[in-house]
Order: sequence, then structure tokens, then C-alpha cells
Amino acid sequence: MADRFSRREVLKGGCAALSASALPACSRSDFATSPGAALPESADFGPYAPESGRLVTDPAAMPRTFNESPTLAELVAAGRLDPVGERIGRDPIVIEPLHGIGRYGGTLRRAFVGPGDQWGLGRMASGPDSFLHWDKDWRAVRPNIARDFRFSDDYRVLTLSLRRGMRWSDGAPFTADDVLFWYRDLYLDRRIVAAPSASMLLDNRDVRIEKLDDFTVRFVAPQPYEVLAELLASSTDLGGLSFYGRFGMGGYAPQHYLSQFHPKYRSESEVSAVARDQGFANWSIYLRNRNDWSLNPELPVLSPWRLAEPINSRRCRLERNPYSVWVDSAGNQLPYIDSIRNILCANADAVSFKAVAGQLDFQNRHLKIEQLPFLLSNRRRSGYNVYLDPNEGTDLGLRVNLSYRADAEIGGWLGNPDFRRALSLGIDRQEINETLMLGLGRPSASVPAPNNRYFPGDEWVTRWAEHDVPRANGLLDELGLTARDEAGYRLRMDGAGRLRLNCVTAVSHFDYTGVAEMVREQWRSIGVDLDVEIVDQVLYNQRSMSGEVQLGVLLTGSEDPYVYPELLFPYTTVGFGAIMGVDFAQWFRSGGTAGVRPPDEIVAMMELWQQGRRSASEQRLATGRELLRRHVDLVISIGLVSNAYSMHGIHLAKNNLGNVPRRVVNTQIVLTPATGLPMTFFYREREDNDA
Repeated sequence: MADRFSRREVLKGGCAALSASALPACSRSDFATSPGAALPESADFGPYAPESGRLVTDPAAMPRTFNESPTLAELVAAGRLDPVGERIGRDPIVIEPLHGIGRYGGTLRRAFVGPGDQWGLGRMASGPDSFLHWDKDWRAVRPNIARDFRFSDDYRVLTLSLRRGMRWSDGAPFTADDVLFWYRDLYLDRRIVAAPSASMLLDNRDVRIEKLDDFTVRFVAPQPYEVLAELLASSTDLGGLSFYGRFGMGGYAPQHYLSQFHPKYRSESEVSAVARDQGFANWSIYLRNRNDWSLNPELPVLSPWRLAEPINSRRCRLERNPYSVWVDSAGNQLPYIDSIRNILCANADAVSFKAVAGQLDFQNRHLKIEQLPFLLSNRRRSGYNVYLDPNEGTDLGLRVNLSYRADAEIGGWLGNPDFRRALSLGIDRQEINETLMLGLGRPSASVPAPNNRYFPGDEWVTRWAEHDVPRANGLLDELGLTARDEAGYRLRMDGAGRLRLNCVTAVSHFDYTGVAEMVREQWRSIGVDLDVEIVDQVLYNQRSMSGEVQLGVLLTGSEDPYVYPELLFPYTTVGFGAIMGVDFAQWFRSGGTAGVRPPDEIVAMMELWQQGRRSASEQRLATGRELLRRHVDLVISIGLVSNAYSMHGIHLAKNNLGNVPRRVVNTQIVLTPATGLPMTFFYREREDNDA
């Protein structure tokens, strides 16, 4: 078993071993990494309270004149670009920056790890480009691409008022027609979007979108649907083009551009021929590719920056959008920074080496918590600051496949609540927290942070989550698993040998494999064996969706049962959430016409979720808390450590970068660091980072 260290010992000591080959230009002796290196004992790296600029909504505080970057001003003077006042329209998004008005210029350097890192790119540069957005504290939904929103008295109709005069990045008007084009020609076309979005269904009945005028649309639900505004503000498939356009979703799309790839506007033979010429099997795949914010530099966008070089190139780069609708409170069009250069790194270790060498200006992805001492020790040397962004939920736990079928006996045990409870009681969470999370997390069941509006109560933090080996062994004995082999492991009931489970971990920015290996050692005391298998992210998802995975280590539970239900119960058949039980999820999503009916206690959770989803906020909060209590009591997932730093838990910024928050909300629902408003970041002094 690995040695255990206290937080103070880790922070005052050395760092995890890193490959010197990750940054050939540097040697290990260049960095402060020796054991015993003195570090300030005060937690001057956080966590602090969430910070951000402020959305200005008071008409009296709106700027009356507008300015732009010098590079765009030159284009205006040359007659090659419209004046800034015409480009931003009548209703710009006005931001009062966190610390002050910035200055124009510079190229921001950040790292990415390849074409699959679209989420990091979008989190940094998309705006976000959703209709609505959460405030910095993840408490209130605010206007964004939509300048206003309002519900009908019965909460069945949500009306969005778009920003008048707003334009796409190529100068074309953005209007309600772009919303209707997405709805009618992309979303409802099953050749493009194969199945309805859960966000656009309520009790298996469709939510409709209607156009009222050029700048007004409304979502019409069959029943009260108050949570819809939160879905439009969150990381859902209605959350904007930048993240979900490549799947045909997002809530809107540029009709003037994408219609050339759609058979409604040209013959099917024509669009099919174009797709084949470009190497695509059919026109619908090609259309989705053309609607990919991270791959297609020609795609008109609404984000503060637009793509200049795609993410599948070695030098992925974004440049300012001349039609960006964001301005600061003094009337300066945002972003301040001209461009974002994404530096390709082989892995997370290479990202850390780039950071401590001073070659990154801002980074909040692929920074491992185990490397925090390494990053802290080199702050002064390389002129940057490091801050902590604790996760709002359970960022470390075991996901359980509740409908596993490949092995009938194993599937039966995984589906048994008492078996899962025994597994949970057999884990020493404090040891995992101290060893792999520097002692900075909170050992717990799958519960969100105490300040979360859905927090189920203090007593649920440790429900079935205390290290209690005698109780775990008692539960397993009561289940009839009393026979053991010569090594002390329990034997299967069918006579097929040792009771052995399998846990799949994905190569990632945290040592999930180390977690699984620690659990394997701890479960020896309860007589349960565990095989640990390491795969890449793509294979992890594929096997989850095919129902092949028994257990997986990653984040678990839910910070919001209605916006983010993927890991609350078997909810989805696609993506990482499918691991919860794809057969049960298929039954749920089909209304019982396909898949396998779950046990009664899971069906009851599904019914309660549907009830809460159509309820007003007070009742929805109550049912949401009850859902989390049931999740914990049934051990739907085995939570390990909450409010920690395994995913997006650290961000780093050069000292010369202004308006950078010391903490941003870290949740799957709010796209970190988007609430920190990166379009307001600026260089206090001129930086030449273009080389």
C-alpha cells in the first residue's frame, strides 16, 4: 500500500515524478522539485469564493458609444469592415470586468492534448454561446445570447427575446429563422439527429419551438416545464452551437451557411455528391462535420473568438470574432485578447511542464492535483499563480452497471443493493483522499457540496460510506457468500471459482487507475477480488454503451438531478452515463416499450424524477433531494471523495493576465471557466506570444 501523507507534508514536500522528456528544452534541475522545498503554509492558492465580472442589465448603465481593437479599427478605416456600433447591434451583452477595463492585444497560450479535447477548447473560448447562462455562483439563470426570457403563468411556455441586430461571425444576421432552421431542418430530421433530445421531451411528449417575430421565439411544452430555462443555461444538448453543433443540436444553427449541405435546399444527389467528394459516407455526416465549431474554420459562429486553425491540427488557433456581441461597461468590444493559441501536448504531464516553464498563459484542464506541489513550487520562477476550483459534486467514485448481463451471477450481485452496500463499506475513503487527492477532498457517499440546493443533509454524507469491514463482511455473509478459497477470497455461488469483479479505468488527467488499485487492496479484507483494466477514453465509452463494463472509476452522482441526471440512475444509452445500466435506460427512455424493466426501487426513482421535472421549483427541490437520498441509500454509485480536484480542479494564470478570477464554479453543468468570462481577460503589459 502506498505511503500516506498529510496535506501539509505534501505541500511542503516534493512533487510526483514527471517525465523529463515531456519538455525536451528543460531539465528537472531547472525546476523547484526537491523534497523539503519551503512553501507558504497559508493556502494562498485558495479555494476562494467564486469570482467573475458582472452582467450589466440596467438600461441607465449601458454604454452609449463603442470602441474596438486597433486591428479591427484599421479594417473599418480601410472600408473592409462595418463600424463597431453596427456590428454589435442594438442589444450587446455588457460586462463589467472583474478588476477593471482591460487593454487590447496579445495571444493567449493554453495547452490541449489532441483532437478529442474539444471540451477544453469550448470551455475557454465559446463565451458560452448558449441562449441563457448561469451567474458566477451557479445560483441564478441570466440572459446571454437571448437578451430576455420569461415564462407564461403556467410555466408551459418559455419565450426568448433575441438580441436585435446581432450577427454571425461572417456578418450575416442572427435571427429567429436560425432557431427555426435548427428545429425544423436539423433537430426534427432523424437523418441528422437520430433520436429526440431528452431536453425537448416531457413525459415522452414533444416540446415545440415557434417563431413569433424576427427576434422572438418560444418553447411550448405539453405541461409545466420550469426547469427548461436551466437546461438552456447549462451544458446540455440545447446549450449552444460550440459544444453540440457537431451532433446536430445546440438550439440554433446558421441557416445561410448550412442550408447548402441540406437536401431540403438542394437536391439530395447534389449534397450527397459534395459529401462523397469530401470523403464522407453521406450528406448528413458531412453536414454535422460542417457544423463542428472545433473543426470547421468556415462555420459562422456567435462566440467571442472564431476558429482559425482546427483542433485536428498541431497549431489549433482561434482569433477574435469581429462581430462579437460582448462589450465591457465602457463600450469596448470584447474580447480584449486577439487570439488563442492552443499548444499540442502529448499528455497531462507535458502540460504541467509547459506550465512551470512559463509557456502557458492560462490553463484549467489537464492539471493533475498530484502535481499541485510541483506547480506551486515554480510560481515565482515562471511568473504565474495557481488557484483551486473544488468540484461541486462527487468527483471520484465507482460507477456500477446495474444491468450487467455478460455474467449472470456477477450481474445479480451488482444489482443487489446489499451487495453494493457491502462493497461501499469495504472502502477506506480517507486513505484514498490522503494518498491521491493530497487530503484536500471530502470522503463521502455520492452527494453534492453542502451549499448545493439539492444537498440531501449531513447524515447522507456518510450513509453506507464509512469504512466498516465487520459490517461489510456481515452483509456479504447474510447474502450467502460464506465459502472462501485458500487466499481468503469469497467463492461464487455457481461453483465457478473466486468472486472476482472487473473495474475499467480510462487514461485521463487523474490517477483513476490508482484509485481502482487501492480499492482492490482494500476489498481483500472483505474477500472480494477485483481486476483493474486500463483503456483509452473512446473504448471506455464504447464498452459502457454496449453494457460490457461492470465498474468504472470517475465522477459519480449528480449536482443537479434534473439538469444532469446521467449518473443519477440508468438514464441514458449513449455517452459515459450509459455505464449505469444501458438496458434499464433503454426501458426508461422508450416508455417501457424496449429494454429491460429495472427493479421496483429503480422504477420508483424514475417516476419520482419525472414528477419533479414537471414541478414548480420548491417541489422540484424537495423531490431532487429525495432522489439523492435514494441514490445514496441504494448505493446506485459508490461515492468516494467529493468537493475535490480530480477534474478541472486547478487553474493557472500568468501574473501579467488581468481579470482572472481566483476561483470559478467547477461543475459539469456550468462549463468551467466560462463563468469567469475569459473574453474579459487581458494582458497588463504587452506580450509577444505569437512565436
